[in-house]
Amino acid sequence: MATPSQVHIDAALTNVSVAYRNTHFIADLIAPVVGVRKQSDKYFVLDIDRERFRSTADKRAPGAEAAEVDFSVSTDSYFCEDHALEAVITDEERDNADPAIQPDIDKTEFLSDKILLNKEIALANVIAAGSLPGTTLSGTGQWSDFTNSDPVTAVEDQKATIQRAVQQIPNTLVLPYEVYRKVRLHPKVLDRVANVKLGTIGPSILADVFDVEQVLVPRGLKNTANPGQAANMVYIWAKNAFLCYVPPRPGLKTVSFAATFQWMAAPGSLSGHVVEMWREERRKADMVRVQRYYDQKIVAAGASYVWKNAVA
Repeated sequence: MATPSQVHIDAALTNVSVAYRNTHFIADLIAPVVGVRKQSDKYFVLDIDRERFRSTADKRAPGAEAAEVDFSVSTDSYFCEDHALEAVITDEERDNADPAIQPDIDKTEFLSDKILLNKEIALANVIAAGSLPGTTLSGTGQWSDFTNSDPVTAVEDQKATIQRAVQQIPNTLVLPYEVYRKVRLHPKVLDRVANVKLGTIGPSILADVFDVEQVLVPRGLKNTANPGQAANMVYIWAKNAFLCYVPPRPGLKTVSFAATFQWMAAPGSLSGHVVEMWREERRKADMVRVQRYYDQKIVAAGASYVWKNAVA
């Protein structure tokens, strides 16, 4: 009787494969995309001195002129840099690929994922750099100290700070996964939901606890190992909690912590995304290139507050 190995030759499955991909990117959620028609331009900043909030005597005597008031107008600018990566697809690779491998699609997705990864890392680095309003926690002040810390009060206190700075109540709390794991088990949080909700405390319940519109839990990872070494995966957003105001939609006369200016009319683009493929005959290969033109820009630093090293 023939054995299974004699009647079957191993081949790659056509309906199953393994790919390692990042999920839970949040860069565009806290720095919403603003589509622009030019690669660089300026935008207006109205009433930076908050004259609108200054009380001015407005009583007018008969025949007298009304008190004249006005506000200042300034400008800021953006420049959408070209972020591009390319890969080679050789004739040999394409001709020998099993059905489960689709070189054109796989390489395009790979390049797109890496550009999105860089975008996420860049914004996380800005928040971690220390130039935004915030504080660095340590010891008993860290939210992983269940006895002495109080993350709910800490967030509530900084809501007032942000409102005084930009006249908007912050609506978004970012709890990177390592922070989220601790905060959802913190006694101050558990006490607030013990008699109200049953089940696992997730982002939506935490949004109720902290009284914000949304709690975002970024879980994106980056590989810090050198090429050729075993992968060393670390969380992109580390242990830095972050409170900010994000408008329902970017537009005129709105405040936002940050914005992503994206050049929608870039040559050959579809809504700011460019995918190009061309033949390199001397290499007997096709090339694929993915491009995005954008500028991540802090628009209103006062609309944010950062707790660095929020947990141990």
